[in-house]
Formats: sequence, structure tokens, C-alpha cells
Amino acid sequence: MRNPSTQALDRQVAMAISVARRLRPPMKVFAAEVRRELGWYSLSRRAVYAWERGEARVPATALIAAAHVADKSVDELLVLVRGLERMGLRPGE
Repeated sequence: MRNPSTQALDRQVAMAISVARRLRPPMKVFAAEVRRELGWYSLSRRAVYAWERGEARVPATALIAAAHVADKSVDELLVLVRGLERMGLRPGE
């Protein structure tokens, strides 16, 4: 079992992916651009959704790529996430 601070960070990173995706819609384009940034052969929309829901851990390189695609820094994404958390919201609400 992961410790609570690791779980909180995982949740924030998952939300950061969701925020980045909403800054660069649609999902199909976002996933393709993140894949290209990563230099991966493929990245499915399903995988991105799994990251957002916390069903799969987000690789650090994917968070950096998502921030680049959204034209934000990782820090900027996490500030947005923390603001949403303080309001009791999730991305898209």
C-alpha cells in the first residue's frame, strides 16, 4: 500500500493530465500530440483516460509532455489542480 502523500501526489498528477487535455482539446489531438512529444509509437485515448481516472500511474515524461502540449509548465498545471481541489472541483466541473 502506498503512503497517503504518494497517493495525493498521484491524484494531483492524474488531475494535471486532465487539465492539460482540457487546455488542448479534442482528446484525439491531445493524445496524438503527447505521443509525438514522447516519441512513442502509440498512445491510445483509453490510456490517457486511465491516467486521468488514476487507474494507471502517469509516467513523469508523460506529465512533462502533456504540459508542453498544453503550453504550460508542470508547475502551472499543478497550481491549477490545487486551485480546483481547494474549491472541491475536478477538471471539467
